Amino acid sequence: MKLRKMLHTATLGALILGASTICGGSGASAAGDQQLQIKDIVGKNTFLMSDGSMWSMIDGSRTVYTKGSIEAISGDIYSGIGINRDGSLVEWSIGMQPHLVEGKSGIKQVAGPYWLQTDGTVWSGGKQQKNLSGILQIAYGDRAFAALAQNGDLLFKDPYKQNHYKKFGTVANPASVKAMVAHDDRAALLFDSGEVVVYEGSNFDDNGKITPVTIAQDAAHITYVSSDPTDVVIVTRKDGSVWLTGEYTNRWKLAKQVPGLSNIVKTAVDVYSDDLSKGIYAQRSDGTWVLSQDGEIQPVDVPTVKNVAIAVSDKEPYVGDVLKVDIQETYTNGAKIKVPVQEAKLDMDKPYLLKSQPDGTFKAAGVGETRLTVTSGSATASATVSVNLRDPLKYAKQAKGTVFLPAKPVFKALGGSAAISGNEWNVAFGDASLTFKFGSSAAQYAGKDIPLKALPFTENGETYIPASLLTDALGAKVDWDAQWKQADISFGNAKMTVVSAETAGLIKKAMQGSLAKFIGKTYWVNDFDVWERFSKVTVSDILPMDTGSFVIVFKSAAGQTLKSYSMNASEVTQVLTDSRYFLHYDPYKKYQWSASVWKQIKTGKISLGMNKEQVLFSWGNPVAKDTQSANGTIIETWGYGNYNIVAFINGKVTLIIE
Repeated sequence: MKLRKMLHTATLGALILGASTICGGSGASAAGDQQLQIKDIVGKNTFLMSDGSMWSMIDGSRTVYTKGSIEAISGDIYSGIGINRDGSLVEWSIGMQPHLVEGKSGIKQVAGPYWLQTDGTVWSGGKQQKNLSGILQIAYGDRAFAALAQNGDLLFKDPYKQNHYKKFGTVANPASVKAMVAHDDRAALLFDSGEVVVYEGSNFDDNGKITPVTIAQDAAHITYVSSDPTDVVIVTRKDGSVWLTGEYTNRWKLAKQVPGLSNIVKTAVDVYSDDLSKGIYAQRSDGTWVLSQDGEIQPVDVPTVKNVAIAVSDKEPYVGDVLKVDIQETYTNGAKIKVPVQEAKLDMDKPYLLKSQPDGTFKAAGVGETRLTVTSGSATASATVSVNLRDPLKYAKQAKGTVFLPAKPVFKALGGSAAISGNEWNVAFGDASLTFKFGSSAAQYAGKDIPLKALPFTENGETYIPASLLTDALGAKVDWDAQWKQADISFGNAKMTVVSAETAGLIKKAMQGSLAKFIGKTYWVNDFDVWERFSKVTVSDILPMDTGSFVIVFKSAAGQTLKSYSMNASEVTQVLTDSRYFLHYDPYKKYQWSASVWKQIKTGKISLGMNKEQVLFSWGNPVAKDTQSANGTIIETWGYGNYNIVAFINGKVTLIIE
């Protein structure tokens, strides 16, 4: 049985460099739906997708993916707005990918920087446009704005008068207008019947009335674009062909068919360029898109995952450590998207070793190696995590060449969960179980029989199993270290140790090395760590620390335990051999001084008449000495760092300056 678990959810996340989410969005991933199609295009790598998600550009250079429920968009590769399916507003701009605009709802249509509310009002930049009401449709192109009112008035924004609109004409049946596009001083209307009528501000009769001109009768879609010398209407006909209007007087005619385009239902151009230099995007009846440019037809593919990468913050953690798993998809359009673990299709062969956490991280739960494999489309990537145990377990045993391990702590360290019923053990490792009984040489793992090389036994309430069971069932490598008398267990690069009752003593002895010679020796405190001066102490132990340093353990004459501060090996030797710290003799026996002198020495005081040994015991070694003699008299002066001075005549204190 394979221990396999699929970690896959469809919650929504937000990542600056990856897929962000617009409120109300779908949970599908960029590469997850094989039927995903492009719904609309406004420029290079700026696509509205059929599931409401969107590809867009940051600063016109970096491609990003945004999940959501966008229904329609209007804009270019640098900025634009869109409508969510619930009627809320979406916008994107330089440096910002599509995001929800708070407080904007009830939106019916977007065109350039303008949006039309369901109540017939028109807004832009958060402000309602004055003198516009009862509007059915809006259009924007080449800085021109047009609006079709419910009463049939076709209004064109006057570029020279604020909040003023020219009336280009009256449409007899405005509800029959399927779509409208605007450009410069022109507006083209597509009716349900397929008729296309163009209103041009410079095309008027002798009375100054704009004359509408019908340019097609069988259109399915229209787009306006700049061209030299005459702007062009791109007309997609009901037969699937695409035509361009001509120059000058031929601008009222479908003068040129775009070669190579058939079965087309709609077209689009690069809105930012607003000309034909970037070609014509065309959507076929099957939903696929092509680009017609310079006489060539190239497919415009739905971006898909080209490759995927997985990175783990620590590939050799210890049990209890928390790991971060980063997944990045590289798409065919060059986009690099970070995918939250919760949204990725992540497979782990031993999921009991790494437990997923609510925040998307993983906690190392057991010793062993597990392989993480992420799949996105046809791309896969893997990473191996080797979990180690930081501290050794207690206690392993060796008997007649067989290594035995304590069952309960070992199984727990390996990420297993043990259930005991009478003499039977059942240990779950993910979906697989290991079972064995006392007094039986048979065991089973994942339904497979495993003969035991030795019988399990119980000692002092602890159940022991032969180490070979881990090898035969879980594939562990178990070595008995004869030097340290411990069991070393490994799964590839994953390691753990089970020490015996003798291990600590062996390690301690090895670490102590030459320092062991000090154990048992007796000293008298001179000046060490504010301990009682001249008290008798005996070294009872020298403890190795995890840091490689040592602590000296003393026993006082009264049986009290005293411990030094932590120090390295050379400091241990120095402290125990330097008389400034500890004396190797009993000073009371060596120097038969009065009790009052000893009292002064212990309190760090000196007095007239003291000899040099007494001053040394009280104040320590001077920093400077000067000796002079005259007429058989020896005068000696000692100077200390605190500017204290002591003068001796023939070895006795005669002057003290403090």
